[in-house]
Amino acid sequence: MGPLTNAHTHLELTDLAHLCPTEPVSIVSWMGRLAWNLRKQSKARTQASIERGTAELQACGTTHLGDITRTWLSVEPLMVSGLHGVVYLEVMGHNKNKAFKRLEQAKIEIRKARQYPGYGSMQVGLSLHAPYSCHPDLLRVGAEWCRAEGVPLCIHAAESAAETKFLLSGKLPLVKGPVASLVKKLLSLPVSPGLRPIPYLARLGVLAARPLLVHAVHVTGDDIGLIANADCAVVHCPRSNDLLSCGRMPLDSYLAAGVPVYIGTDSRASSPDLDVRAEAEFAQRLHAGLVESQNITHLIHQPFRPTSE
Repeated sequence: MGPLTNAHTHLELTDLAHLCPTEPVSIVSWMGRLAWNLRKQSKARTQASIERGTAELQACGTTHLGDITRTWLSVEPLMVSGLHGVVYLEVMGHNKNKAFKRLEQAKIEIRKARQYPGYGSMQVGLSLHAPYSCHPDLLRVGAEWCRAEGVPLCIHAAESAAETKFLLSGKLPLVKGPVASLVKKLLSLPVSPGLRPIPYLARLGVLAARPLLVHAVHVTGDDIGLIANADCAVVHCPRSNDLLSCGRMPLDSYLAAGVPVYIGTDSRASSPDLDVRAEAEFAQRLHAGLVESQNITHLIHQPFRPTSE
């Protein structure tokens, strides 16, 4: 049947399906609720979540995936799952000392994973969460290490208008209630870069590591040019983008620029399921008149290859 690729998942969030909106909501408020729930998630529940998510992927015929793990607990299950792709260890933080300590731990785990018997079909990479949630030195040094070591790198970037506004102005979105403090903790760069997400990553040298850029919705023509010139790939998550009020990725512009595009379901916390075929069907309706349906179908039937290769 050939490959079926879901290039962006968070399997450890499978048990948080109750957070998936039934109609579009503010991504900032959703992020706060997600952070609130993650504080209460036990190791056992996370492991069970990964198992259920993996089983759901396999039940719908998935052969290749890109998974991001905040806890790093999905590495071993995915290494023996028979699936192909990359599991990315997520690192983030604004406190430079703590962030760099976490980065060093990730380097150790990635080097250790590379010694697993049969390593290669499922690789282990690094995820620097997002431009707004990482100290700029963490972004720069983490990307430099990935480039030097040939380690796959993944970053959520240009997902929402709120992200772009925050990086340009340093102004926090208005959030009320018990999750407000969690949002402020996530959005607290030492200095506002005054740049859009993609130019900001380019200035830090991050694009030189050819990261896989997830979402990449709020981009200009110049941003797409930077992505294309750096030979980066992007992941389109249309249902998550819709339910979190992020807007429509300019898929037609990416394809015209020759940027490799994959499709991903994101997590059960922001999408109804992990079936990338349903994701492609939604994308076909979303981009009707702009991108041929068969071209979108093609995107889910290409093997997922790490951009470090």
